[in-house]
Amino acid sequence: MAEMRDSIKITRRDFIKKTTSTMIVLSLGSYLTGCASDDDSDKTFSGADFAVISDPHVYDTALGTEGEAWQQYLMSDRKLLAESEAILAAAVEQILAATPRVKFVIVSGDLTKDGEKQCHDLFASYMDRLRDQGIKVLVIPGNHDINNPHAHAFSAEGVTAVASVTPEEFTSIYSAMGYADAVARDDHSLSYIAEPVSGLWVFCLDSCQYASNYENGYPETSGAFSAETLAWIAENIEKAKNQHKTIIGTMHHGILEHFTGQSQLTGLGDEYVVNNWQTISETFATAGLSLVFTGHYHAQDAVERKFEDGSFIFDVETGSLVTYPNPVRFVSIGDDDTVAISTEVVTEIDYNTGGETFPDYAHDYLVNGLTLQAPYYLVNGFGVAEATASEMAPYLVRGMVAHYSGDESPTADDLLAVQTYMADSDPTIATVGSILGSLWTDLEPSDTNFSFNLEDGMVEG
Repeated sequence: MAEMRDSIKITRRDFIKKTTSTMIVLSLGSYLTGCASDDDSDKTFSGADFAVISDPHVYDTALGTEGEAWQQYLMSDRKLLAESEAILAAAVEQILAATPRVKFVIVSGDLTKDGEKQCHDLFASYMDRLRDQGIKVLVIPGNHDINNPHAHAFSAEGVTAVASVTPEEFTSIYSAMGYADAVARDDHSLSYIAEPVSGLWVFCLDSCQYASNYENGYPETSGAFSAETLAWIAENIEKAKNQHKTIIGTMHHGILEHFTGQSQLTGLGDEYVVNNWQTISETFATAGLSLVFTGHYHAQDAVERKFEDGSFIFDVETGSLVTYPNPVRFVSIGDDDTVAISTEVVTEIDYNTGGETFPDYAHDYLVNGLTLQAPYYLVNGFGVAEATASEMAPYLVRGMVAHYSGDESPTADDLLAVQTYMADSDPTIATVGSILGSLWTDLEPSDTNFSFNLEDGMVEG
């Protein structure tokens, strides 16, 4: 679900329009085809366990948590920002509890609330706790993290601009978290390749567009790869295969749709799937990069796309640490290329939750926030009449919460609402019904716990 404070610009025409692909990406297809090797005789990877977190959006509360501007920010957002440091601390402890099994951690972007340097320093200090225990950390930037004009401190008097970070400062702060020891770095983005354990190359891909943020006055939400970065990725996939490396990837934006029509929803879904995702996902899959860990949408979701030539790609999106259900993924890749993915959630934090358990507190926070936003969204985004919007809003809230949580399971009442709205003679209401139906349709595989093989893509659970 897009951040409604950033953009409400959805129309039925936008929903049904088709996305296009560029010739630049298409031209890479023939270059990538055939790079993968079927010879495992020189394989150097013997397996590893690691963790994945995404979108921690850490906010240093020393920057302020009072004033009308702060309240407005929280009202228009669904993130547990004041609680973010406590949640991150709890997640770090859960990962440390899994040592020595866990060898490294992937963080798939949006490390900070809005790119504040002070928040980057705070986040890095928690990653140092992992590194101090021998756990390597690999980070990539998200759309909030670099050149962000929304980097602010809050007080009763209003907001004050604070320092954000440049791309160069980002790589300096996180030098020890992927960049300094990179196998290769891209000259045209903050993408790099790490080898956290022998024989495993992790393609850490920067899909964000932050060069014009200050000029535009806001951080760009959508993601794309330049032709130069795509060529760099292609070249290094070939190198990895020639050296018999096992390869996986991570990027902030989705490389696949996580519900049908996501990339066709202007402001709701299109900015959360990388531009030209259809072609890029196919070229990655054909080359042999068949597992990518993503974030950005704050949903706990996993999808697979298969192609006629037998290639495939999994997009495993990890939900935000500051959005219910506050997940941490644990991944094990065996020497037989079996990938086992499981999910834990943060259950306790060092923060006053008013007597509620943290899961209940986080769930209520999300539901209450979406309940305030949904009617406005339906009226202003779709043009639904206010009375009808009030009736539809609870169904939209339940659908969105279910998608964030993963493994969606609609009730009979939710299914009836979907069918009723889809059959409505008003095309606007029918469109909303279609969106609800997509949110409730859980694309394979499971979103929380499943296994598959990197060689053939067969899902085992």
